[in-house]
Amino acid sequence: MTEYFLLATMAYDRYVAICHPLVYPLVMSPKCCFQLVTGSYLVGLTNGVGQIISMSNLSFCSSSTIDLFFCDISPLISLSTSGTSLSHIILTTAASLFGVSSSLLVLLSYMAIISTILSITSAKGKRKAFSTCTSHLTTVSIFYGASFFMYLNPSSGSSRGAGKWAVVLYAVVTPMLNPFIYSLRNKEVKEALRRLVKIK
Repeated sequence: MTEYFLLATMAYDRYVAICHPLVYPLVMSPKCCFQLVTGSYLVGLTNGVGQIISMSNLSFCSSSTIDLFFCDISPLISLSTSGTSLSHIILTTAASLFGVSSSLLVLLSYMAIISTILSITSAKGKRKAFSTCTSHLTTVSIFYGASFFMYLNPSSGSSRGAGKWAVVLYAVVTPMLNPFIYSLRNKEVKEALRRLVKIK
C-alpha cells in the first residue's frame, strides 16, 4: 500500500512539474515532499495494522504451506478455520479505499499530463515533457499491471504458473528495476549503456 501511495505522490509531482511548472518549487517544497512521503508510509502502516488486527481473531489449526514467494494476506486468510468474513470485508474495504484512491490519483495525473503534452506546439517540448514521465510511467505500468493481475485474476488464488510470475514481478522485479529505470534519465548512464552496446 505504501508503494501505491508513493507512486501516486510521484505522479502528482510529475503533474505539477509539467502542468504547472512555474509554481513547482512552491507547491513541491521540501516540506510538502516530506509530508507526502510520510503520509504514504502512515497509510501503509495503518493498512498493515488493520490487517494484523483483523487476522488476530482468526484460528489456524494445523501447519500449512503457502505456495507463494512471500506471505501475502489473501492466501493466509484462506488457511483460517474460523469465519473469515470480517477479514475479507476489511481487506476489500482497505483495497477499495486505499488502492482505488491512489490508482485514481495516478490516472487523473497522467490524463492531465497527456492533455498538457498534446497542447505543446513544438516537437522538442513534447519530447522533453514526455521524457520526464517515461521512467515513472514504466514503473507504474509494471507495478500496477502485475498487482492487478495478481489480485484481480481469479486463478491467482491458487498461486500457480502465471500467478507466481506476477508475484515475482510485483514483489521483486519492480523494486529491483526502480533505480535502473530512474537512472536511465541520467545522461552519463545513457552514454555508458551506448558504449557498452557498441563494444558488443
